Amino acid sequence: MANIGNAVSVRNDRVAVILSVAAAALIAINLVIFVLFTQPANAATRNWTVQPENWQALRVQWGYSHAVNAAVTFLAFCCALLASTK
Repeated sequence: MANIGNAVSVRNDRVAVILSVAAAALIAINLVIFVLFTQPANAATRNWTVQPENWQALRVQWGYSHAVNAAVTFLAFCCALLASTK
């Protein structure tokens, strides 16, 4: 929501608006990745207290989802930072 608020506050600067909206979209993508990949692995392993047969595949899925989310979050941060300094 802060990124959308920033987009409204800098509405006269086209580049800053685009960067703010991009930051908001990246945060939304972060949530989608969590719901589609991270949470299912957490649920299947009961937050890593149970070891199902496919736990190794779940561990890889969980690890990659966290790595991708870290990159997406970093990009969102960079967009927000650039939008705020324009």
